[in-house]
Amino acid sequence: MKIFDLNIKKSLTYYFILLLLSLACEREGAPGFSTVDCSECYQDKPDWGPLNATITINDQNPFVPLVIYRGNIEDNDIEYIDTATSKSYWVDVPVDRYYSISAKYLRGEETIFVIDGDELKTKYTETDCDQPCYYFKEDIWMSA
Repeated sequence: MKIFDLNIKKSLTYYFILLLLSLACEREGAPGFSTVDCSECYQDKPDWGPLNATITINDQNPFVPLVIYRGNIEDNDIEYIDTATSKSYWVDVPVDRYYSISAKYLRGEETIFVIDGDELKTKYTETDCDQPCYYFKEDIWMSA
């Protein structure tokens, strides 16, 4: 009977730790420690922000056709169509939205589509910088 009790205690401890970790994911930094780059903080909420993508450019793909979608690619709500010619690609898009990106590559005789997605979020802080401001929660980097 003691082995059974010990297993239950271990299981409960495990689930309690998982619960604590899941609650801590959106937690701000420790008091007195700011994760906000105040040089990139805006007093007025920005309407637009940078969507960044890392593109594979090589001999077979010196340029890569891109389609940027508002929401999931399945919704077919196109925000922007462009062609990347360098590994770092960015375009300004409206903030606080989810975006998907599709990149078209050639591999030998095959055509391959690479898809990624992320949300460009703004956050507001009154304490991390000298003045209250908005900042991008994180730059979104997509790999395509």
